[in-house]
Amino acid sequence: MSQEISTHRQRSYLIAREDLRSNPGQWSAYESKGNCVILAGPGSGKTKTLTVKIARVLNEDVKYPRGVACITYSKECARELKQRLAGLGISSDSRLFIGTVHSFCYTNIIIPFARAAGINKDYPIQVASISECLEYQQEALDHYNINERFFPRFSDYRKMHTDRTSENWINDDPQAVSVIEYYENRLDENSLIDFDGIVLLGLHLVKNHTWIRSVLSAKFPVMFIDEYQDLGTALDEMVRILCFESNIRIIAVGDPDQSIYGFQGAEPQLLLDLANQAGVETIRLTLNYRCGSQIIRASTSALQEEREYTSTTAEPGTVFVMNYDQGLSHQADQICESIIPDLLARGVATNLGDIAILYRNASIGDVIASRVNRTGWNYIRVDNNNPYQATPLTYWLEDCANWCAGGWRAGYPDLIDLIFKWQNFNIRITREKSKNILGSELVRFLYLNRDAELSLNVWLMRFMENGLRSALDNEILLRDDQTAVDRLIFITSDGQVYSPFTVGYFGGLGGSIDYLNLSTLHSSKGLEYQVVIIMGLENGIIPYYSDNEVQRRESRRLFYVGLTRAKREVYLLYSGWYIDSLHRRWNKGRSPFIDQVLNALD
Repeated sequence: MSQEISTHRQRSYLIAREDLRSNPGQWSAYESKGNCVILAGPGSGKTKTLTVKIARVLNEDVKYPRGVACITYSKECARELKQRLAGLGISSDSRLFIGTVHSFCYTNIIIPFARAAGINKDYPIQVASISECLEYQQEALDHYNINERFFPRFSDYRKMHTDRTSENWINDDPQAVSVIEYYENRLDENSLIDFDGIVLLGLHLVKNHTWIRSVLSAKFPVMFIDEYQDLGTALDEMVRILCFESNIRIIAVGDPDQSIYGFQGAEPQLLLDLANQAGVETIRLTLNYRCGSQIIRASTSALQEEREYTSTTAEPGTVFVMNYDQGLSHQADQICESIIPDLLARGVATNLGDIAILYRNASIGDVIASRVNRTGWNYIRVDNNNPYQATPLTYWLEDCANWCAGGWRAGYPDLIDLIFKWQNFNIRITREKSKNILGSELVRFLYLNRDAELSLNVWLMRFMENGLRSALDNEILLRDDQTAVDRLIFITSDGQVYSPFTVGYFGGLGGSIDYLNLSTLHSSKGLEYQVVIIMGLENGIIPYYSDNEVQRRESRRLFYVGLTRAKREVYLLYSGWYIDSLHRRWNKGRSPFIDQVLNALD
């Protein structure tokens, strides 16, 4: 990239920053000069603040050729940040890394430094497929004659015990150590590393090699971490080493109240501990641009803690609590027969896409999906029983569709980035000339299929004929992706549930105005709707009957996340009983979180 800053690029971020002036928290974050933690509540304009701040740092604080890294929780978060930054005239290049913690560790630490640091593995180190991980996990459990229900304990132990030289590693759970070491040895024997291993190895290299820290500090003198509360112990330890031992400036953004991934090792207290660290400025974003005051009051009551959030909207919002005592099917019937038609008739929701139906797990999703199917409504479903499962390749296909649907005009996604990823998927092609041909063929396909209204199924079938099928058939690393792509083609074919999908919708540019949103509470995080309907609010489902105090607090946060997706209205549905997976009926009443909401609104 040229050292000169284009007039357009400079003007874009300077114009955008003016929107931050009226919000004291956002302006303080923009003006901050050192290490900083930004505690950002729901609807607080976090992403806008973060992207304008990144633009300022790139333009004013970091001199070419040095750059900035921004670590995110998920590929979806990374995609949104890239798209927002593209609107400010900034694209990912050698100066700007935006990606998940796994991607950062793999591309910026493991690939360039592992061999030089003496890591005893065959090179290049490959990432294990899901099927390979499951196979070796089962081997480890079978070897020690352990029931498969043990595995969550194994995974948690591995994430939490980052120091393999400590006595705690051996003594806290010797059985876990044996299983973990057997599993990791099987990966090593096949020159593989899994996703947890990527972060653990990245931490090991940073922790034990000063020269690696020096290189990272030289390349990325400033590091942003988005959704810090979700990123776990290993990243927190890495951040502290890079910040306080290597003088990398850290800007961490997150909200402990929205930490809902404890089962993946997330610890919300880590963000608060960093905020209280000497030499770290703490800034709170307390204005809520999304939710009305009633919805804010209801949501914070569920946390059982005081929060100083203020709504900027004129409409207070409304929370409805509804008892449908004949069970989940009764709730689903009323949603489809009464609640949604009423919302559309009153204009609270202009279309189905303004509405989200949220629930705790995929089995509840089956109930509402079955009922919505009978209405004939289009819908998108995000849970473990979603007929379309996301993989690295399908994420890339979404970006390609985004480009074809109009992203080519906006400059996002970046065409060079799409080509680079396509070449990396095709690892069997090693000659430079062949790689260039591969890239040229991709560009030709994308240019010839720039049509947001084109049927997604037609687009996918054309893609299959233009190299996608060859890659799926011949690339070992795409074995998991092959099933997902074939399934996607099937469900978008004539007569199937997603046959109306277009390239624009799949790529995220066509909008979802005609599709009702069905999602788990976990998957709703980061999204917003005019109306949220939460069903299955039974005591024993949320919170679970087996929740300990730590898990119960996370259930509170999960409920809080669901409530704060809504702009105008929230519907809380319960029956007072439920049937579990063993077909036993439990009469435990409604979720106690509903009672807390009602008390707050009285």
